[in-house]
This record gives sequence, C-alpha cells and structure tokens, in this order.
Amino acid sequence: MKKIVSLLAMILCVCIPAFADETESSTGFTEKAVPVLLDGKDDGELPLRFYDETPDVPYMGISQYAAFMKLHSLTLEEKEDGTFVLENEIGADLVFDPEACVITIADWNRFFDLPLPLEDEAKGWKDTATRFIRISNVAFEKEAAPDTLDFARYGIRVYADETDIYLPVSTLSNIMTDIATNHMLYNGEKLYVQRMSIDGSTPEGLYETERLKAELQGQERPADLAKQCYADLCFNIDHFFGHPGKAPLDQAVAEVGLDQALAGLGKEGKSLIKKLQSLDLTEYISALNRVLMVYLGDGHTLFTSASAVMLDNSDSLESVLGIPLLGLDVTGDLLSSPTYMKQTLHETITLQRKMIWGDNTYREYDNTAILRLDSFMPDEAAWASYYNGEGDFPQDSLGIVLTGLKKASENPKIENVIFDLSCNGGGSPDVMMAILEVATGQTQLYGIHKLTGRRMTFTFEADTNFDGVYDEKDKEVRYDFNYGVLVTRHAFSCGNLFPIIAQEGGAVLIGEPSSGGSCCVQVGTDAEGFSYMMSSAQWQLTDSTGETVEGGCKIDLPIKAKSNKTVDSLLGVFGVDEGLPYYEKYFDDANLSGMMNEYFQEESEDLAA
Repeated sequence: MKKIVSLLAMILCVCIPAFADETESSTGFTEKAVPVLLDGKDDGELPLRFYDETPDVPYMGISQYAAFMKLHSLTLEEKEDGTFVLENEIGADLVFDPEACVITIADWNRFFDLPLPLEDEAKGWKDTATRFIRISNVAFEKEAAPDTLDFARYGIRVYADETDIYLPVSTLSNIMTDIATNHMLYNGEKLYVQRMSIDGSTPEGLYETERLKAELQGQERPADLAKQCYADLCFNIDHFFGHPGKAPLDQAVAEVGLDQALAGLGKEGKSLIKKLQSLDLTEYISALNRVLMVYLGDGHTLFTSASAVMLDNSDSLESVLGIPLLGLDVTGDLLSSPTYMKQTLHETITLQRKMIWGDNTYREYDNTAILRLDSFMPDEAAWASYYNGEGDFPQDSLGIVLTGLKKASENPKIENVIFDLSCNGGGSPDVMMAILEVATGQTQLYGIHKLTGRRMTFTFEADTNFDGVYDEKDKEVRYDFNYGVLVTRHAFSCGNLFPIIAQEGGAVLIGEPSSGGSCCVQVGTDAEGFSYMMSSAQWQLTDSTGETVEGGCKIDLPIKAKSNKTVDSLLGVFGVDEGLPYYEKYFDDANLSGMMNEYFQEESEDLAA
C-alpha cells in the first residue's frame, strides 16, 4: 500500500553529522508488508516504512516493536510543546523531542523491562533464554539517572506522527535488545527476529538475498544504506559499549566516541572510517571486522556475521577461496588483537590437560571428585525437547555437571568436589546460575547498569528438579560438599565470574587468577542485516561488594605454572606480553585432593577454635 504523509501530519527530524552530506527534505513514505521469521520459523507479516529520504532503510515504530515482542502496551501523546510521549502501563515514559532529535528516558529499566518473573510466551525482553532458570527480581540501589539518545549527532532520522515514533529497524533493535539477546535483522527481503545462536549458526536464507549476492559480486551498496550502517555502528558503540578497559580504543571511545577515536589513529583510522562507509560491501565487511576484533576486541566484541555471509554465498570450497574471505585479513587481524591473541594461546592449556587427563568429564581420586566444565553453554534445543517430554535429559555443560554431582553423592567416600574451569571460555549465565544454586545455594548475582549509574542485585530461581515448575521442591535439590574451583588464565566471562561468586559462597579457588570479561554480551545490528556481539553497558557484572570482576578472581591456593624462556621470547617477537606456561601440577589428582583436604581441615579447625 502506498501512503503519502504531508508535513502537517508528520513531524520529521533530520539531523546531519559531520560524516554525512544529505540535505533536508520530506515527501512521504512507502509502507510495505514483509514476512517475519521468528527463530527461523514463519510468523506472519509486519508493515515496515521506507521513507523517501532513505528508501533502502526500513523503519518500525517503537510501539509496533513492543506490541510484536509482547512488551509493555504503549500509548502515544503529542504535547503542546511539540514533544511526543510514549507511556507504558506502569507509568514510565519515553519523550521524543523532534526539534532536538533526542529521546529521553527518565528510568530506563521501568520503561523497557517487563515485571519479573517473565512467562514463557514473551517473545522478547525475556530475562533468560532457557526454561530451567528465571530471574525473579532485580533490585536497584538508587534512583535512575535519565538517559539521553542523541540522534542528531549521528544523522539518524527519527519520525513521529499521531500513531508512533519511527526509527530504523537496526537502530531500534540496538536500543531494545535484551539480556537474552533478542534482536531484529532485515536482509532486504524478510525480517528476522531471533536470539544470538550459541553455536554461531544463522537462519537459513538470512544471507542469501539477491541484493547481497549482487553486492558481493561488485554491485554498489545503496548510499543511504551505507550511511545508516556507519551511523548505527557509531551510535551503538558510543552509547551501549560496556568499556571493560581491555580494547585498544576503549578509553578513546569513552572520551570522544568511535568516529573521533578512529580518526585519532591517523592514516589507518581514516582509512577504516572511509571503508566503513564504502559502497563496496567487501570493504565494509573487512573494516567492520577489523574495528570490532582489533580496536574494540576485548574477548566479547566480535563481528559474528562475517563467516556466515561468506559461507551462505559460496557454492563450494573453491568459490570460498575465490572470494578471498570477503577481503578479511583473518591472520593479520588476529595477530593485531592482543585480546584474541591471548585467548588463542590459552587454548594450549586445553591441549596440556588432554594429554594428562584425556577427555573424561568426571574423575574421582580418594575423597575428591573433579567435574570438567569447559563452558556454560546450554543445548537450548535439547532442553526445549526435554521440557516438552520429547527428549532425554540433556548432556550439555549443565547436564554433565548435574550428572556428576549426582554420581558423587552416590559415593559415600566423596567429600570434596572440584569444578575444573581450567579451560572454560564462558557461555550463558543461565547455566552458571543453575549450578550455583544446586551446589552452593546461592541465588543472587550483582552488576552495574551503566546507562542509569545504578548497582543491581539479581535474584534468580532454578528449576532444580526440572519438572517445569518453580516451587518449594526445588529447594530440596542440593549437593552438600566441600567445593573447590580449579582456575587458569583461560577462564573468561562466566568462567571468570563463577569462581568469584562461588568463593563468596564458601568455595576455595585453586590455581591462578582468571582473565576477566565483566560485561554481558549485547547484540548489535546494522541496516545490511549483519550482527555482531559486544560488551554491554547495561549488564556489567560485579562481586557482592560492587567491585568489577574484570581483574579476575583472587586465588586461595596458588599453583605455580612452569615457564619456557625460549618460547616466551619467541612470543615477544609477535608483541605478546604473556608467556606460555606449562600446567602439569594443575592436573595432578593427588595434588588437588590433598590441597582440598588440607584447606578444609584447617578451616574446620579454625571454626572449632
């Protein structure tokens, strides 16, 4: 349906940043119904707007988004001062000032977050992605500071009329994504609503459009689409990046924003800015990958769509090699990224452990059981099948631990349980929370919402008997052992947070400090339909005192790893300031069991005294 809206019926905000060159105009928009795929399955159609000024950039209303994702029901009112106010059913509001091109939210969480605990049928804004855990409450220590979204700075057009406030789908998704990583992507043909895939896969057909294929073969990208992609990237990083402090441009972005931070790199940065706005798609992909991996790379920030685009548009291995990885300098980018280079080196710890312990996920020595926990990744499909009565109990990371705890409890000799996180690269907080509750009885995590400047306490509940019901019976499932956590520098993200929270619950930490990763992951999107993950300012996790966990855990019982001076010197040639230790003592059953017994014997004697 073609629909022309006059200036009298529509308030238009057009703001041009330093890196754009459009002129202001307004003639109307075309409304187009597009197919929607929810988690890869057909879910009807939604109308998107394509405004005359940016005919290749899809727009959606905030209320429209909220209605589809089953968020708060929003009501719109135009005030006498010309502002537009969206209010939800609990009285929290969002104010759009079309003259300044600014949206202000007085209390971010009251406006965006649904009351907890959430129900399974909520499409979006779900607190967790799995059915065995839920967040029952989030408490804030003080009043929220207002948050301002300044679209004028980025040249992002925002429209408002009597029906809604309209933003590009990509911009709206970046603003309204949640901790369960729900987000929207428009690929030029269909609208995809999904969560970040644990295994990195993408829905069938997402990157197989005629437009994308043509652009990969050299056809120029639409100019309005290219400009919107750069505006989205700058807006998203400037506002929602968590700043854990590890990336080369972390501090500069915090001070002057991404655009100016890149310019400050000199020739390299100016080249990246140009390529990020290039009409050549392969140049854009290459530059985006380098910015996210190298200059913003902190272990959580990464261009996740690059390989999917390449594979979905390659008919054979020969054609993959023929595309030259879409211009990606994978090796060069990896070597240029201190964070990802270190993470790559940490994988050598996995090889060392395999040589000593093999592939066993459960070990017993004397009165100590050791449970291997290499990630906190849930098999979401297996859990959905299990809860629907269609599959067996999953044997993902959570299933392995629960099976191990049950096995240990059946051996009357076992008094100690060690969680082996020596090779744990992180994963989902859902799994971590479930293990904490069944093992230590802890039901709280802590964080900082940087957008509002508030400390948060998350209270969670686990369906520990996995009957699909949260009730008193869940509190009966506990495993009473002396707990230890084996840690190396490989442990990152949830692998970093778990030992810190477990230590507060009485566990002893053995080994060496973990490697940080304090921010939860947030999904970023662009107008091409690409996505990336990044450290989030909305969910930066802390210990119970409010201190950031970026510095890693504090070890109770250190184990010194051997080093090799020759290997360390060789790594130094590549600019790597971290050695390559050898971890034989970490994987010594007798040593670990003895350390556990000695520690808890002394603790018992101290309590008796």
